[in-house]
Amino acid sequence: MEIRQGLRLIGIALAVLATGLLVFRVLRPQGEGQPPDAPPPAATAPQAGEDAGAAPRPVTRYVAALGYIEPRGQVRRLAGVNNGAASARVVELLVREGDPVVQGQALAVFDGVPRLRAERQVLQAEMESLARQLEVSRSEEKRYADLAATGAVSYDNLDQRRRSTEKLAGDLARTKAELQVIDVDLRDGVLRAPMAGTVLEILTRAGERPRDSVVLELGQTDFMEVVAEVYETDISQIRPGQRAIITSEHGGFTGELSGQVREVSRQVNRRDVFSSDPADAVDARVVEVRIALEPASSQRVRNLTRMQVLVRIDTESGLVG
Repeated sequence: MEIRQGLRLIGIALAVLATGLLVFRVLRPQGEGQPPDAPPPAATAPQAGEDAGAAPRPVTRYVAALGYIEPRGQVRRLAGVNNGAASARVVELLVREGDPVVQGQALAVFDGVPRLRAERQVLQAEMESLARQLEVSRSEEKRYADLAATGAVSYDNLDQRRRSTEKLAGDLARTKAELQVIDVDLRDGVLRAPMAGTVLEILTRAGERPRDSVVLELGQTDFMEVVAEVYETDISQIRPGQRAIITSEHGGFTGELSGQVREVSRQVNRRDVFSSDPADAVDARVVEVRIALEPASSQRVRNLTRMQVLVRIDTESGLVG
């Protein structure tokens, strides 16, 4: 009886031991006792200037932008003089739209010029008269000085002659100064070309007062360029010397124009040129890129100032290695 009870206890103990081994094998970590897996590949370190959590921006061969055509050196808006609070009225226009002009050429005459010209004639005649009188008075003064030395006339008469000479000299100097002022006013009363170029648009006609003082617009149309508005996200790819192809957005000219990036602005601004696409970003920030057109292309569009164009810049061209 006791032997049977002992065998039962041994069987129970063996069953408990087997159950524990089974539980241990099930719950044991899978990697225990096995060689470690190969480490995951190291992440590529971000380049300088890139966000460590963002994917690097792909570099494209071409950068596209909207732009417009204008003469090199920009369009010059020529203003007139102001008569106090109001702008001077234009009395005569000496050029027409499309006329070529040279530096210093008279373009328009303002209303004060006829009066100033008349005043100048009067002052010129007065100055010539005073000059003749002064010459005679100085000759008389010398003669009186010789007579006073011999006692023929008194020194009081000589002093009177000297005072007359001094008065004439003062009157002549004052008239000359007034004449110089008239000449300055006359120069301001005539609008002249600050450079050689072409009259692009006349904004004020004869008999009118200029709005915002602007009379006409002048540009050097022999050398045309394109102002491209490149998105600020693409501007890091643009360098002077890169080639560009320009086409008309609305069919203003056929074919393509060729040019080269001349200058990249250092300022970021809002857009001035907008696409006809309603989904286009109106508030996008852009940088102006000036593209000098080749001579043949420049001549083709010399009369198309401000025409909107499409620009494609080859970022892999024109770079010095």
